[in-house]
Amino acid sequence: MLRKNEPKKPSAGRPGKMIAVGGAKGGIGKSLFVANLGVLLSRLGKKTVVVDLDLGSANLHLYLGAWGLTHRIDDFLTRKAATIDEIMTPTKYGPSLIGGGGGRLGAANIHFSRKLKLIRALKTIDADYIILDLGGDTTYNILDFFLAADQGFVLTTCDPASYLDAYGFIKMSLHRKLSRLFGAESEYRKFRDEDVERLIKNFIFSGTPGTGGHMSDLVERIKREKPSHQGLIKALLNDFRPGTVVTMFEAQEQVDELVSRLRKVTGRMLSIDLNYFGGVPFKRQIQRSARDLVPSVAKDPDGAFAGVLRRIALKMEMA
Repeated sequence: MLRKNEPKKPSAGRPGKMIAVGGAKGGIGKSLFVANLGVLLSRLGKKTVVVDLDLGSANLHLYLGAWGLTHRIDDFLTRKAATIDEIMTPTKYGPSLIGGGGGRLGAANIHFSRKLKLIRALKTIDADYIILDLGGDTTYNILDFFLAADQGFVLTTCDPASYLDAYGFIKMSLHRKLSRLFGAESEYRKFRDEDVERLIKNFIFSGTPGTGGHMSDLVERIKREKPSHQGLIKALLNDFRPGTVVTMFEAQEQVDELVSRLRKVTGRMLSIDLNYFGGVPFKRQIQRSARDLVPSVAKDPDGAFAGVLRRIALKMEMA
């Protein structure tokens, strides 16, 4: 039975929501977060699939107690499996799992066409939620998976290096979105304009001289030189609403300061609104659960971590 104010089960036939969890730094709890969010959503009656897209160093299966996987995402990419459904593995904790690459040399360097095929296949999965666990970097593949999602989460700790990496991930994601504005996968491709492409390329790769690279400068240049596309750029910026989750903090004051700083810099430099979804405090039982390879939400369904994830799930449902 669901608690008051928790997400209700969607009506039959409603398309699944794809969630991507990323960040430009390893060791910040992405796989732990994905595994536990998947377990919680399953326990709320949601049909959930978690996908390990850290293709070169997959470990999500371990956090769900699945040691030996018969099928992995490599099987779909190399056409050993005809459909994405064939490589799903049920887990004892609720969500189905699509395991990541098995350590094959070059597994993380998939061709663009195969990447688009994989993204399209993931969007056909019959589930309420499809949660993507991304690698800790800013390669084109990682950024494209992040941008393909309906909601992207950027995880960060309160460590200064992690905070800077989180901002870098958000910035690179937006730059990638701009660079693919008229790509084959884009809804805006029919508005392709070479002058706009040139302005975007110059902004991304060389910056706007004397301005410090503020996104508002690009918008102003397009307004002056290509006013017909000004609305399109503004729509793209309005559509880019990444969320952030802070992990491993010890005091709420740390989180408040960090989120305020991130919001200010993303607003000033990137002209976007950053959504704060919640924070996962440092708890020894969470760390112990991770070491034991048992989801904390399964071990302690009424604990602090489960409470945080319930609130995040509610915000996801309303977003």
